[in-house]
Amino acid sequence: METGSLTLYALISIFTLLAVYVFLISEKIHKVIVVMLAAALLIFLQVFRTPEHSSQTGALEYVKNNLDVLGFIIGMMILVGVVRESGIFESLAIRLVKFTQGKPRLLLVVFAYLTLMMTTFLSNIPTILILSPVLLVLIRELKLPYLPYFFVMITMANIGGAMTPISDPTTYYQAKTVGLGFMEVVSNSGMIVLILSVVTVLYTLLVFRKPLARVHIKAKDIEMFDPKSAIKNRKILAVGMPVLILAILLMIGREAIFNKTGVTLDNATITFAGAFLLLFIFEKEVKHVLEHMIDWEIIFFFTGLFIVVGSLEFTGVIHKLADVMITLTHGNSNALLFFITVGSGTLSTFIDNVPYNIAMVGAIKAMAASGIFVYPLWWALNLGTSIGGAGSPIGAACNVIAFGQAEQAKLHTVFLKYLVVAFPLVLINSLVAYGALYLRYLS
Repeated sequence: METGSLTLYALISIFTLLAVYVFLISEKIHKVIVVMLAAALLIFLQVFRTPEHSSQTGALEYVKNNLDVLGFIIGMMILVGVVRESGIFESLAIRLVKFTQGKPRLLLVVFAYLTLMMTTFLSNIPTILILSPVLLVLIRELKLPYLPYFFVMITMANIGGAMTPISDPTTYYQAKTVGLGFMEVVSNSGMIVLILSVVTVLYTLLVFRKPLARVHIKAKDIEMFDPKSAIKNRKILAVGMPVLILAILLMIGREAIFNKTGVTLDNATITFAGAFLLLFIFEKEVKHVLEHMIDWEIIFFFTGLFIVVGSLEFTGVIHKLADVMITLTHGNSNALLFFITVGSGTLSTFIDNVPYNIAMVGAIKAMAASGIFVYPLWWALNLGTSIGGAGSPIGAACNVIAFGQAEQAKLHTVFLKYLVVAFPLVLINSLVAYGALYLRYLS
């Protein structure tokens, strides 16, 4: 049955996705329950059914096609979780406190770029898992204002997600699906991220100038932090760090390895191999690792989203979306670039950037099939979704993790208060990114 140019199943997919977004924004029901029930509903309503296979089989195809994404996230969680037990990351943070002498503004700047650096090589989810507890200790012991430091950490983790294909699940998905190389991402999105990082730090210092000015840290408070005492396990440090570095180098160089040897390496395989090698070397109890080092909420959340968003592709909604954008912009490259950069930043503020990015990858591929020059649009999408991910507490998975850990420390973030501070920066960064892309590709 069809309604206009959309089938009944297409309308079901759209309304289901909208309902998911409403529940995610309202936070009345846990996000994992929302997406998994939505995925089950789509399967039960036979949205994915064809003469060749059942609705369930069709839905699970979208999970199967993204197993590398899920595997990469799981592998990194284990790999970083084991290395973290050495205390190296906490030690690094303490050294930064010593370096800045506890000066609140300088500490904020240094912590911001630590987040960006770690996100570049570790992905923003493991980075947040590592840095949030460290930051909470610093906030408690030095009596720092909570929001400025969490704000800059979350924003830098999100915009840093556009730096490399391993920095964020959306960037990884996009690079994997489109076939964008590691250095290709770095040379296009990465350079612009560095500009955005400066804008972000300056904005944070300006907006939070009053609470930062009220902080007075005594020298004796700094002296109590000892970076050497933070190292808990030197064996893990000596073995785990080289394995982590090797895994990162393999992910960076897998294109060169393929060109030289013809051997294909996937990020999930690399991170799984490194993770389970460390479990073997250090004789870790597998049950404990699976229970405590992997955030299964995120894994199930992504699994449900792959099915929900996959329904849009399966029913032709994404192709229709591409047609609408071409019609509205008359296929004008500049209009499309602006629409996708700024529009992606805006929309990713209010909806999780993962489903939006997945949907738009399909839409841009459909535009390419129509003969439109889409190469700049990949970077517009990558930057836009990363920028918008920082706009609200539910804009990205790493936000949810960070604020969840803050809640456990009895530091609550009011949704609207955060939005009022963060959304103007989303607009500013989106416009800066658009300007940089325009000058590079269209001027």
